Amino acid sequence: MVRAPFHRVAVVLLGAWAAAPAGAFPLTLDTTWLDANAKLSLSQVAQQTLALTGIAVTASGNTSNLGGGAFNLPVSELAVHVGILPSSLSVLHADVDGASLTFASNITKTSASLANLSLDYQNKTIMGDLVAGGVSRRTSVFSFDVLKPLNFSLVGGISVGLSLGNLHFTDAGARSFAGAMKIPDALVPTFTSINFGTLDAKVVPWFRQPVASLPAVPEPSRVFLMMTGLLALSVLVQKKAS
Repeated sequence: MVRAPFHRVAVVLLGAWAAAPAGAFPLTLDTTWLDANAKLSLSQVAQQTLALTGIAVTASGNTSNLGGGAFNLPVSELAVHVGILPSSLSVLHADVDGASLTFASNITKTSASLANLSLDYQNKTIMGDLVAGGVSRRTSVFSFDVLKPLNFSLVGGISVGLSLGNLHFTDAGARSFAGAMKIPDALVPTFTSINFGTLDAKVVPWFRQPVASLPAVPEPSRVFLMMTGLLALSVLVQKKAS
Protein backbone atom coordinates (compact mmCIF):
# COMPACT_ATOMS: atom_id res chain seq x y z
CA MET A 1 0.00 0.00 0.00
CA VAL A 2 1.32 3.44 -0.91
CA ARG A 3 1.62 5.71 2.13
CA ALA A 4 1.68 9.44 1.45
CA PRO A 5 2.11 11.94 4.26
CA PHE A 6 1.23 15.12 2.46
CA HIS A 7 0.82 18.84 2.71
CA ARG A 8 -2.01 19.14 0.26
CA VAL A 9 -4.28 16.18 -0.29
CA ALA A 10 -5.57 17.64 -3.56
CA VAL A 11 -2.12 17.52 -5.16
CA VAL A 12 -1.67 13.89 -4.15
CA LEU A 13 -5.11 12.79 -5.34
CA LEU A 14 -4.93 14.67 -8.62
CA GLY A 15 -1.46 13.30 -9.23
CA ALA A 16 -2.63 9.80 -8.37
CA TRP A 17 -5.54 10.04 -10.79
CA ALA A 18 -3.28 11.35 -13.54
CA ALA A 19 -0.87 8.45 -13.09
CA ALA A 20 -3.48 5.79 -12.30
CA PRO A 21 -3.14 2.54 -14.24
CA ALA A 22 -6.06 0.84 -15.95
CA GLY A 23 -6.97 -0.76 -12.65
CA ALA A 24 -6.80 0.98 -9.29
CA PHE A 25 -4.56 1.08 -6.25
CA PRO A 26 -4.88 1.85 -2.51
CA LEU A 27 -3.44 5.07 -1.13
CA THR A 28 -3.03 5.86 2.58
CA LEU A 29 -3.07 9.54 3.49
CA ASP A 30 -1.63 10.89 6.73
CA THR A 31 -4.13 13.59 7.75
CA THR A 32 -2.64 14.39 11.17
CA TRP A 33 -1.78 17.96 10.21
CA LEU A 34 -4.65 18.56 7.82
CA ASP A 35 -8.05 20.05 8.50
CA ALA A 36 -9.58 16.55 8.58
CA ASN A 37 -12.45 15.99 10.98
CA ALA A 38 -15.32 13.64 11.69
CA LYS A 39 -18.46 15.05 13.27
CA LEU A 40 -20.39 12.56 15.40
CA SER A 41 -23.97 13.72 15.99
CA LEU A 42 -25.93 11.72 18.56
CA SER A 43 -29.62 11.36 17.74
CA GLN A 44 -32.27 12.74 20.08
CA VAL A 45 -33.36 9.18 20.89
CA ALA A 46 -29.80 8.24 21.82
CA GLN A 47 -29.40 11.32 24.02
CA GLN A 48 -32.71 10.67 25.77
CA THR A 49 -31.90 6.99 26.31
CA LEU A 50 -28.50 7.79 27.81
CA ALA A 51 -30.06 10.47 30.02
CA LEU A 52 -32.78 8.10 31.26
CA THR A 53 -30.13 5.55 32.21
CA GLY A 54 -28.22 8.25 34.09
CA ILE A 55 -25.31 8.41 31.64
CA ALA A 56 -23.59 11.68 30.72
CA VAL A 57 -21.34 11.92 27.63
CA THR A 58 -18.33 14.25 27.61
CA ALA A 59 -15.48 14.95 25.19
CA SER A 60 -12.03 13.66 26.13
CA GLY A 61 -8.66 13.36 24.44
CA ASN A 62 -8.63 15.35 21.18
CA THR A 63 -12.43 15.37 20.92
CA SER A 64 -14.29 18.69 21.03
CA ASN A 65 -17.83 19.14 22.30
CA LEU A 66 -19.81 21.08 19.67
CA GLY A 67 -23.00 21.16 21.72
CA GLY A 68 -26.40 19.62 21.07
CA GLY A 69 -25.03 16.09 21.26
CA ALA A 70 -22.44 16.70 18.52
CA PHE A 71 -18.70 16.02 18.86
CA ASN A 72 -15.73 16.75 16.61
CA LEU A 73 -13.11 14.00 16.25
CA PRO A 74 -9.89 14.79 14.33
CA VAL A 75 -9.16 12.21 11.60
CA SER A 76 -5.56 11.01 11.72
CA GLU A 77 -5.44 8.73 8.68
CA LEU A 78 -7.52 8.03 5.60
CA ALA A 79 -7.00 5.10 3.22
CA VAL A 80 -8.70 5.35 -0.16
CA HIS A 81 -8.96 3.29 -3.32
CA VAL A 82 -7.96 5.42 -6.30
CA GLY A 83 -9.24 4.57 -9.77
CA ILE A 84 -8.70 6.18 -13.14
CA LEU A 85 -11.59 8.61 -12.66
CA PRO A 86 -12.39 10.89 -9.67
CA SER A 87 -15.79 9.18 -9.42
CA SER A 88 -14.02 5.89 -8.68
CA LEU A 89 -12.55 7.19 -5.42
CA SER A 90 -13.67 5.01 -2.51
CA VAL A 91 -12.82 4.55 1.17
CA LEU A 92 -10.93 1.58 2.59
CA HIS A 93 -10.65 2.76 6.18
CA ALA A 94 -10.23 5.87 8.34
CA ASP A 95 -8.66 6.24 11.78
CA VAL A 96 -9.38 8.67 14.60
CA ASP A 97 -6.44 8.30 17.01
CA GLY A 98 -6.20 10.26 20.25
CA ALA A 99 -9.89 11.23 20.35
CA SER A 100 -12.35 9.71 22.78
CA LEU A 101 -15.76 10.02 24.41
CA THR A 102 -16.24 9.43 28.13
CA PHE A 103 -19.47 7.94 29.48
CA ALA A 104 -20.17 8.40 33.21
CA SER A 105 -23.14 6.96 35.10
CA ASN A 106 -24.41 8.71 38.20
CA ILE A 107 -26.52 5.64 38.98
CA THR A 108 -23.95 2.84 38.91
CA LYS A 109 -21.05 5.27 39.60
CA THR A 110 -19.06 3.80 36.74
CA SER A 111 -17.32 5.34 33.74
CA ALA A 112 -15.89 4.13 30.45
CA SER A 113 -14.14 5.73 27.49
CA LEU A 114 -14.54 4.93 23.81
CA ALA A 115 -11.27 5.84 22.08
CA ASN A 116 -9.29 5.47 18.85
CA LEU A 117 -12.20 4.86 16.51
CA SER A 118 -11.45 3.19 13.21
CA LEU A 119 -13.82 3.06 10.27
CA ASP A 120 -13.88 -0.29 8.44
CA TYR A 121 -15.70 0.79 5.30
CA GLN A 122 -15.71 -2.63 3.65
CA ASN A 123 -17.46 -4.36 6.57
CA LYS A 124 -19.47 -1.25 7.50
CA THR A 125 -18.40 -1.30 11.12
CA ILE A 126 -16.69 1.16 13.45
CA MET A 127 -14.07 -0.33 15.74
CA GLY A 128 -12.95 1.26 18.98
CA ASP A 129 -11.07 0.80 22.26
CA LEU A 130 -13.49 0.49 25.17
CA VAL A 131 -11.54 1.45 28.29
CA ALA A 132 -13.03 0.73 31.72
CA GLY A 133 -11.42 0.00 35.07
CA GLY A 134 -7.95 0.39 33.58
CA VAL A 135 -8.64 -2.36 31.03
CA SER A 136 -8.79 -1.63 27.29
CA ARG A 137 -10.68 -3.89 24.90
CA ARG A 138 -10.75 -3.52 21.12
CA THR A 139 -14.21 -4.31 19.78
CA SER A 140 -16.64 -3.55 16.97
CA VAL A 141 -18.81 -0.76 18.33
CA PHE A 142 -21.22 0.44 15.63
CA SER A 143 -22.58 -0.74 12.33
CA PHE A 144 -23.56 1.93 9.79
CA ASP A 145 -25.18 2.71 6.47
CA VAL A 146 -23.57 4.94 3.86
CA LEU A 147 -25.71 8.06 3.44
CA LYS A 148 -23.29 9.78 1.08
CA PRO A 149 -20.25 7.96 -0.36
CA LEU A 150 -16.81 9.52 -0.52
CA ASN A 151 -16.93 12.48 -2.86
CA PHE A 152 -14.42 14.98 -4.23
CA SER A 153 -15.82 18.51 -4.23
CA LEU A 154 -14.62 21.83 -5.64
CA VAL A 155 -17.55 23.82 -4.21
CA GLY A 156 -16.27 26.41 -1.72
CA GLY A 157 -12.74 25.03 -2.05
CA ILE A 158 -11.27 21.57 -2.54
CA SER A 159 -12.52 18.95 -0.07
CA VAL A 160 -13.15 15.24 0.28
CA GLY A 161 -16.06 14.05 2.40
CA LEU A 162 -18.52 11.29 3.19
CA SER A 163 -21.56 10.82 5.41
CA LEU A 164 -22.59 7.77 7.42
CA GLY A 165 -25.85 7.19 9.26
CA ASN A 166 -28.00 4.68 11.13
CA LEU A 167 -25.26 4.06 13.67
CA HIS A 168 -26.35 1.02 15.67
CA PHE A 169 -24.49 -0.69 18.49
CA THR A 170 -23.29 -4.09 17.36
CA ASP A 171 -24.25 -6.94 19.69
CA ALA A 172 -20.63 -7.23 20.85
CA GLY A 173 -20.38 -3.46 21.29
CA ALA A 174 -23.63 -3.21 23.26
CA ARG A 175 -22.66 -6.08 25.57
CA SER A 176 -19.19 -4.64 26.18
CA PHE A 177 -20.66 -1.19 26.85
CA ALA A 178 -23.35 -2.60 29.20
CA GLY A 179 -20.75 -4.61 31.09
CA ALA A 180 -18.45 -1.60 31.49
CA MET A 181 -21.30 0.65 32.67
CA LYS A 182 -22.95 -2.10 34.78
CA ILE A 183 -26.17 -1.81 32.80
CA PRO A 184 -28.57 -4.79 33.13
CA ASP A 185 -28.32 -7.30 30.30
CA ALA A 186 -32.05 -6.84 29.69
CA LEU A 187 -31.29 -3.37 28.25
CA VAL A 188 -28.77 -4.65 25.67
CA PRO A 189 -31.45 -5.18 22.97
CA THR A 190 -32.61 -1.61 23.56
CA PHE A 191 -29.13 -0.24 22.85
CA THR A 192 -28.75 -2.34 19.68
CA SER A 193 -32.13 -1.18 18.35
CA ILE A 194 -31.46 2.56 18.75
CA ASN A 195 -30.17 4.68 15.89
CA PHE A 196 -27.34 6.55 17.62
CA GLY A 197 -26.97 9.18 14.91
CA THR A 198 -24.66 10.17 12.08
CA LEU A 199 -20.96 10.54 11.33
CA ASP A 200 -19.84 13.13 8.76
CA ALA A 201 -16.19 13.24 7.73
CA LYS A 202 -14.49 15.98 5.72
CA VAL A 203 -10.87 16.49 4.65
CA VAL A 204 -9.75 19.94 3.51
CA PRO A 205 -6.22 20.33 2.05
CA TRP A 206 -5.05 22.92 4.53
CA PHE A 207 -3.48 23.01 7.99
CA ARG A 208 -5.71 21.77 10.81
CA GLN A 209 -7.63 24.48 12.63
CA PRO A 210 -8.35 24.15 16.37
CA VAL A 211 -11.98 23.36 17.19
CA ALA A 212 -13.38 25.05 20.29
CA SER A 213 -15.00 22.74 22.82
CA LEU A 214 -18.09 23.83 24.73
CA PRO A 215 -18.37 23.26 28.49
CA ALA A 216 -19.74 19.88 29.54
CA VAL A 217 -23.50 19.71 30.02
CA PRO A 218 -24.84 19.10 33.55
CA GLU A 219 -25.21 15.50 34.66
CA PRO A 220 -28.62 13.98 33.86
CA SER A 221 -29.63 13.93 37.53
CA ARG A 222 -29.08 17.68 37.84
CA VAL A 223 -31.01 18.32 34.65
CA PHE A 224 -33.93 16.26 35.92
CA LEU A 225 -33.84 18.03 39.29
CA MET A 226 -33.82 21.39 37.56
CA MET A 227 -36.75 20.40 35.32
CA THR A 228 -38.69 19.01 38.26
CA GLY A 229 -38.07 22.16 40.25
CA LEU A 230 -39.21 24.41 37.41
CA LEU A 231 -42.34 22.28 36.90
CA ALA A 232 -43.19 22.41 40.60
CA LEU A 233 -42.65 26.18 40.63
CA SER A 234 -44.91 26.58 37.59
CA VAL A 235 -47.68 24.55 39.25
CA LEU A 236 -47.35 26.59 42.44
CA VAL A 237 -47.60 29.88 40.52
CA GLN A 238 -50.71 28.67 38.68
CA LYS A 239 -52.37 27.65 41.92
CA LYS A 240 -51.72 31.06 43.48
CA ALA A 241 -53.02 32.79 40.38
CA SER A 242 -56.27 30.81 40.49
